Amino acid sequence: MMFGMEKLLKKINKLYKTDISSFEKVAKGSSSENYFLKDGQKKFFLKKYGFNDTKRITEIHNSKKYFANGGIPVILPISLLDGNTFFTDNNSQYTLFPFVDEKQSERGFLTNTEIISLGKMLGQIHLLGKNTTLPIEEKTKSWNGEKTLENIEIIRLEISKKTVLTDFDKLALENINLKKRLILSTPTTYEDLNLPSDHLIHGDYSDQNVFFNSSNEVSHVFDLDRVCYSPRMYEFFKSMMYSIMSSDINDEDIEKAKLYLNAYLEVYPVSKDEIINGLRFFYIKAIHNVWIENEHYTKNNNRLDRFLIDDFKKIQYLSNHFQEFVEKLLQ
Repeated sequence: MMFGMEKLLKKINKLYKTDISSFEKVAKGSSSENYFLKDGQKKFFLKKYGFNDTKRITEIHNSKKYFANGGIPVILPISLLDGNTFFTDNNSQYTLFPFVDEKQSERGFLTNTEIISLGKMLGQIHLLGKNTTLPIEEKTKSWNGEKTLENIEIIRLEISKKTVLTDFDKLALENINLKKRLILSTPTTYEDLNLPSDHLIHGDYSDQNVFFNSSNEVSHVFDLDRVCYSPRMYEFFKSMMYSIMSSDINDEDIEKAKLYLNAYLEVYPVSKDEIINGLRFFYIKAIHNVWIENEHYTKNNNRLDRFLIDDFKKIQYLSNHFQEFVEKLLQ
């Protein structure tokens, strides 16, 4: 690994005309491998993509440029000497970014100012994303109940092979059983919700993919690897559930969620029907999502395990309190 990185650094220095001599692997990240690099006192961020589709990387970089040109503080890739914004090494794709030395705030500790800024920034992204015809093939996909039920049975089979179940196994089994019951009792189709994929969205907008400045306002946005066309309220509720709401949703969470929604609405108004259908879209997508369990049991990837309890509790909450939650949110 060390020898491979030394070769990679030599290639980077040649491609970018830098003098990088040291590196440090970034601990965070569930689907990519990233590094901090150093050229004397100057720092860089090196991203190794978890896929090799160069057309998709070009789409991502074009989206970054589009949003940045529209005033969104997206961190843009550094161009190589030949003008390209990514390069290939040993069958992997890499991009070099400037290092940003500003803070990230952890979920559960966001201040009201940070929540408001986060909501307004998402509104700005979506407002700009409404007016583009940028050629991006990726769209938020509908759900496939039959396919999800097949995956659930595969996961159940893997769990059944174990003689002793861990706490994770027990929770995973409870989660997929809950999802199966909800899928079978929720006949709503994507078409029923009347939510076209007509906005170019960030794709993974959360407190973990922005930096805040000393005034607790969003100063930089990054990680647009899942940029796509989508119903905007799907991303809104996905980001709200991840960044604003705790696992055990309580009245304080709901007040923060209202703060987030009102900040978004200040920038980009939404009808009541679109809000309700957007939440329903998120909920139905969530009950059809067995990504965490699938990664753990079929791909031996444990990096997502920490999200399981959050996933379970939020689905459980929405399945029991959907209407109550909507009414409180819209008060």
